[in-house]
Amino acid sequence: MPTIGEIVEFLQAEDSLLQLVEAANSTIIHRPAPIAEAGPGEVSFCGATARNPQELLERTRASLLIIDRSISFDEKRLAQAGVQAVVLRDNARLDFIRVVDKFFAHPCSQGIHPTTVVSPSAKIAPDVYVGPLCSIGEAEISEGTVIHGHVHIYSKTRIGRNVIIHAGTVIGADGFGYQRNEAGELEKFPHVGGVVIEDNVEIGSNTSIDRGTLKNTIIREGVKINNLVHIAHNVVVGRHAAVNAHVSISGSTRIGDYAWIAPCACLRDGISIGARAIVGLGAVVTKDVPDDTTVMGAPARPADEFKEMLRRLAKET
Repeated sequence: MPTIGEIVEFLQAEDSLLQLVEAANSTIIHRPAPIAEAGPGEVSFCGATARNPQELLERTRASLLIIDRSISFDEKRLAQAGVQAVVLRDNARLDFIRVVDKFFAHPCSQGIHPTTVVSPSAKIAPDVYVGPLCSIGEAEISEGTVIHGHVHIYSKTRIGRNVIIHAGTVIGADGFGYQRNEAGELEKFPHVGGVVIEDNVEIGSNTSIDRGTLKNTIIREGVKINNLVHIAHNVVVGRHAAVNAHVSISGSTRIGDYAWIAPCACLRDGISIGARAIVGLGAVVTKDVPDDTTVMGAPARPADEFKEMLRRLAKET
């Protein structure tokens, strides 16, 4: 277990350390904890977006606190509550994440669970972890990747380094592509493409990412996808974009780098979401969204226009 001094050294935060108790640097930190529940031997944080930060600081008994510089506090009261040291940072939540990852996160196992079925043609790096009851077709899976139980990965899937795929996810199934014939019946469009997932992607549980029709569905580097998401065939999700829970992305849609797709949004097929764009909660997006634009509503429209519409409706009622 690290000491306060070791955590401060890791953060290179000597210039922002407030030592409230003599010899605090030698205190051992046993675990991270939520600020309102933290006690002796624990580390917590208070970030800029915290609700009622003063109330949280009144309740905490953590030995070490990482606090945003923007938050005011009473050093004497914290010391009386048992807080031994405070580290002031520009982004307390981010630094807390790094501390937890460095000192308290448990490394995952390696190897393939004996109940998993793997194609003889699959190429899987030696340090990959694959949990129980998975199936893996003729896929390529690179170093450091973690695949939890009940995940199904079809053939023609390429997965990069340090990818995390949570339980119940399906990658590479056929998309929903049909054409009506002369009799009005639906004939299936053959899906001969695959799925490419680049490095450092995380995919939540029970998510479905369809293979491409004639080309690949692509999830770029650093993308984070929440639980219960559907990504249809030929979609491209740009670098470091975030796709939240219950989002449905229809075929051939392109999402720009660093975009944010909020929970329950629905994106129609063939549209483009710009870089750094934000799609609001439950939005139904039927048109292209330019770079650096926030859209809301159903159908989605620019945020200012949507809020003005709500104001007018409120006046009329």
